[in-house]
Amino acid sequence: MTDTDLQLKVWKDLAISKQIMMDAAAKTLKLDKEYTQEQLQQALDEALKRAADAETSINEAREEAERRIAEAQQQMADTQKALDAVKAELAESQEQAQKLEQQLSNSRAESERQIKQLKASVAEKDRAIKAISTTLSDTPENVVKKMKKLQKQKMDEADARKKAEQAASTLRKEKKQLEQELKELQEAQEKGEDEQAA
Repeated sequence: MTDTDLQLKVWKDLAISKQIMMDAAAKTLKLDKEYTQEQLQQALDEALKRAADAETSINEAREEAERRIAEAQQQMADTQKALDAVKAELAESQEQAQKLEQQLSNSRAESERQIKQLKASVAEKDRAIKAISTTLSDTPENVVKKMKKLQKQKMDEADARKKAEQAASTLRKEKKQLEQELKELQEAQEKGEDEQAA
């Protein structure tokens, strides 16, 4: 076989291969069997354009998905921050409630101690008045002195009683206020737990 024959054979095989590829492309592009080179080229150009458009759409969709994922991650991070803040606030509220309970308990104990002291003071003054009454004679001057002394003691007792009543009233108000604050803290705690559960 000569070089020319060989070259002809190679060219023939290439032409056949090219025709087979063109027919396969035409079939894939759904062209008529009697297609022209221009129709095939136009169909290939349109297919390539559609592929490029599809790739652009895919890239845009991918970017949009990445943006939405980033937004969702940011929202999750914000939610976690808010949850952490609520937990910290709840812990602080619980600590404040315990402190208020302790203060209320201390205030009650202090009030009871002061009332006992006042009662003891009044009883001591009563004993002193009785002792003075027995030691003093009933002369007019002594009677006037006794009356003045008794009046002063009664005023002291009244003042002591008033102070005791004021202390008790103050303690009742403080107790009511502390109970109200405790109730509000418990409601806030329950609300925080409900939000955490949600």
